[in-house]
Amino acid sequence: MNSNNYSIVFFDNSINKIFKTIDLIKNTYTNVFICNQENEFFETLEKNDCDIIFLNLDLSPNDAVLITKEVKQRNFSSKPFVIIYSEKQDDFAQEIAFASGADSFINFHTKPGVMILFLKNLLKRRIKVQNGVTKEVILDDEKFLIFNKGVPIQLPRKEFKVFELLYNTPDKFFSKTEIAGLIWLDEEVAKKRTIDVHIYNIRQFFGKRIIQSQKGKGYRINKKVIG
Repeated sequence: MNSNNYSIVFFDNSINKIFKTIDLIKNTYTNVFICNQENEFFETLEKNDCDIIFLNLDLSPNDAVLITKEVKQRNFSSKPFVIIYSEKQDDFAQEIAFASGADSFINFHTKPGVMILFLKNLLKRRIKVQNGVTKEVILDDEKFLIFNKGVPIQLPRKEFKVFELLYNTPDKFFSKTEIAGLIWLDEEVAKKRTIDVHIYNIRQFFGKRIIQSQKGKGYRINKKVIG
């Protein structure tokens, strides 16, 4: 499929701030839908195989966090990539966005040129997956994205690095000390609950069986689960 034919949906109560961005995207991609009401947004998703969804964090009456959860619960067949955008860049805003199931959180939504490059790179990876690489896990260590059977998942940097370490060495158990030394460059991190929390968060994305743990040995990826 030509990437220009992919469907992109914007849901924003007011598009004034991103009008130039949307206008440029519409000149580049054929199917771009603009929604400013929740019922209109979900009707669009029901009628179209949407690939990319952009949500303003401060939607009303239900914000992007609740909308994202609803999108994930409905489990659309196209498995759209959900991106929340906002001028707020504090850690709390990003944490609640990712906790809702969002795949990415960006702040360059008012920069048309950057957005076009972002979309092109993202859709290239989606095309690669849809062209037959459906059983392979693809790791993008620049954007901390994991494509699992065509579904893109974005992890925070450290969690991605932990996953990458375990995935690339599937037969080895890594102790907390080894993980702390390799990822944090500080073995003292192993004495805290930091690594346990990161393992827990990874399991939230892929299921409890994705990472095996063994007392006295540490953690190992379970490739039977992920591909």
